Amino acid sequence: MQEIEIREVSAEETRLLRSAILRPQQPNEESIYPKDDAPDTLHLGAYLNGELVGVASVYNEPPPSETNGDAWRLRGMAIRTDVQRRGCGRALLERCIDDVRARGATRLWCNARTTAVGFYQALGFSVQGEEFARDGYPHVMMLRKTGPPAA
Repeated sequence: MQEIEIREVSAEETRLLRSAILRPQQPNEESIYPKDDAPDTLHLGAYLNGELVGVASVYNEPPPSETNGDAWRLRGMAIRTDVQRRGCGRALLERCIDDVRARGATRLWCNARTTAVGFYQALGFSVQGEEFARDGYPHVMMLRKTGPPAA
């Protein structure tokens, strides 16, 4: 049985996986996001048998056209392709949800690639609005209340 451990990492530690998984055709600098170094930003890493295999970051940032401070943004979630579907992404996202809930968030949102919509829906997210293109990939905005997922 492979053991998954989720722990805090630095912004710098997220960037290699962000670049390799999310932006492989772009320069590494494209994996540096605004607010990466903000004091309330949280970066998490998923470790499988001691090796970093996934990352995600959460930012105190409302969805577009909102100003309400109770929503946080999930961004830069990346799981190495050779370990996908082994529970690393689920464990990482569940920890993100728990952590932003503890910080007072009532909602967590993200711009998800359409290929990942089913993954996010399985963890209680719902599609908000229409599909759009970002970085050459189709995306949709997704939102989840930070309470327990719907049954």
